[in-house]
Amino acid sequence: MPQKPKHEHIEITADMKVLLEIEQFNKSNEIKNRISLGSYVEEVLPDGNILIQMPIQRGYHYPLPKDRPILMYLFAKSRMFSMNIMFLDRAEREGLMFAKVRRLSEIVSNQRRNCYRLQCTLPVMVERVADGKDEAPPPIPCRMVNFSDGGVLFTTNEDFTITEAVTMSFNIGTDETVEAEVLRFEQADIFTTNSEIETHRYKVAVKFLHKCKKQKDRFYRYIVEQQREIMRKQAEENILLSP
Repeated sequence: MPQKPKHEHIEITADMKVLLEIEQFNKSNEIKNRISLGSYVEEVLPDGNILIQMPIQRGYHYPLPKDRPILMYLFAKSRMFSMNIMFLDRAEREGLMFAKVRRLSEIVSNQRRNCYRLQCTLPVMVERVADGKDEAPPPIPCRMVNFSDGGVLFTTNEDFTITEAVTMSFNIGTDETVEAEVLRFEQADIFTTNSEIETHRYKVAVKFLHKCKKQKDRFYRYIVEQQREIMRKQAEENILLSP
């Protein structure tokens, strides 16, 4: 039976980094996309509502929806948490624009959220597991597309079989080796890295077969720190692009 999310007692404070996950809908009122926008907490108001910096996209304040809940992620204690909020109104202070939001749910830990993935282009060596009859082939150089603490999507020119066991090696500041199982194998697109075009014919999704909690924690911490760095760079770019 699945465990209920654990409520966490963390304090929301000024300058806390947050990430808003906003659903975009088509004319049929179906979700067509989800975007993530970084922001910071400005103040927790006496009535319990929260003032955050108005998220900016492409140099403009993003029009937050008033009629739908928004999932907000909070980063604290080198961990990620989340809660649902509702956008109430805009507030201007000293020429700066803020969003006033109301809490709709308790804060829960999201450090094991499966869909929390880091977009990346890390190199990864993938080694097929020998079946005991043949000698194992040499490791295959591949490229990550995204990375979570539960698995990886990578591109390759090699064929893989669903349920196939592989061993993956990569560096995230520490050299890591982890066993994994192939979940999905499909045609890939062309992607760029370091201003060069790399054409890989396939993309492969795998799940990690974790046996080491410390390693999984290292994966999670790396993802959170990289996300923080991305948010920092986005904030700097948005300041430069702001009208």
